[in-house]
Formats: sequence, structure tokens, C-alpha cells
Amino acid sequence: MTFQDHLRTLAEQAISSIPVGEAEHIYVISFFIDNERDDPRQPTLIIGYNTDAQFRRTLADASDEAEARWNHAFWLQNELTAIGDLTRDPDGAVARRQRISELGLWYDEPTHPEVWMTTVRPTAVLIEANFNQACVQLARDLHNDGVIKSAIGRPVPVILHELEYYEGIARRTAAANPPGLADDFTAWVRVG
Repeated sequence: MTFQDHLRTLAEQAISSIPVGEAEHIYVISFFIDNERDDPRQPTLIIGYNTDAQFRRTLADASDEAEARWNHAFWLQNELTAIGDLTRDPDGAVARRQRISELGLWYDEPTHPEVWMTTVRPTAVLIEANFNQACVQLARDLHNDGVIKSAIGRPVPVILHELEYYEGIARRTAAANPPGLADDFTAWVRVG
């Protein structure tokens, strides 16, 4: 199984597992991308969601309505799955390493700091870009194949994000969703 197939299988299982009673209140799906142990060779995808009820609960704590709606810090901190995590998804971690190796991007940890800047840093950027693109494609496929609509009852945006929000997050999220579906989120990122 390829890493993209693994992503698809676990994401589909996770989204399809959302209880019907909860699904009707969901307005966004979270694709939180992070590096396990701060290691650029170990990107992970954590899938969750937020609900209108959680949005309303956090309004008083946020600087404004848009922050409460779109900033992951105010969302339910739920985790439907953690794809590529060494402990929670060891098969995915193996598939991820294999994919990085196939791309010729796997490297051993350098012993000298100057090697990091000249060799490892540019490679880490390529690993990140490849993983982000795989997640964009995953979200597109989940929309195009009706997985999200079937589980939630309607299309909702998939937000691809990290802890910080910047233009790259807005671009990836826009690319991952049908035209217009994530416009409120991307506008918030670009204004902030």
C-alpha cells in the first residue's frame, strides 16, 4: 500500500466514524499537519473537526467571531486519527518513510550544524511540500468521492493548518476544497 493509499484509508475511516448526531453540527474538518518530535522527516496528519456549539462556547474568549470560528486553538481538540504517528500509526510511519526514501529525500541526522543549513534544511522543505501536497490531494479526493458529504450530510471545508496561520495555509486550504467552500477561512487568514 502506498502512503497516499494509507492516508486515504485512515482518513475515510475516521470521517466515516463520526456519529450522525454529531455530524449535523460540524462546520469544518481539521487537517492539522505537524512534525512528530520536531523532526521534518516525520510529518503527521491529525484529523478532527469543530462544531457550531464549540464555536458559540468560545466566542467570549476570542478576540472576535472569526477567530473563534477559524482558529484551531478555540476548536474541540478532538482527534479522529493521527496518520503517520510512530506510536499510534506505525504502519503509516513506515509507509511515510518509504515514500520519503522513494523521493530520494530521506537523510540521516547530521552531526555538524553547518550541514543542517546547507543540506538538510533544503531537503526538509521538500519533504514538507510533498507531504502538504499529499494532504491537499487527500482532501480533494474526499470531497470529489463524496466521503465528506456522506459522513457530514453536506460539504464542509477541510482546513489544512499548523499552529500558525499564513498565506501558504490559505493557498493549500483553497486548493483542497471545492471553489468557494473555504473562502471565509482564507479571508480570515489573509486579513490576520
